[in-house]
Amino acid sequence: MNLIVSLLIILNTFWLGYLTFLIYKKNLIKGKSFDKELSSVRPYKINLSRFNPFDEIGGDQSFILCLLDNTNSGVIITSLHNRESTRVYAKTIINGQNDGQTLSKEETKALIKTINS
Repeated sequence: MNLIVSLLIILNTFWLGYLTFLIYKKNLIKGKSFDKELSSVRPYKINLSRFNPFDEIGGDQSFILCLLDNTNSGVIITSLHNRESTRVYAKTIINGQNDGQTLSKEETKALIKTINS
């Protein structure tokens, strides 16, 4: 009886180890394909520009973050900071052009600099 129980424990341990290996192998293959999918949507060009939108107040506390892919499509994130508040804006860029929203002169400079980088 003890021999049968010991044998069943050994077989179950082997079986669980084998199933764990199969699951690991399957997830490893999925992980590689997931990385390939992510690489196609990662930003290709990144630019961070700091500036002072208010001449009379403070320093370069505001910034523009421009994230574009290889087709020059992406987003411009602008943060305007003053003593009372900070505002954050996001604008869509498609093929290097704004998507119906007006860009400030700083945003236009950042976009051109990002496209040319």
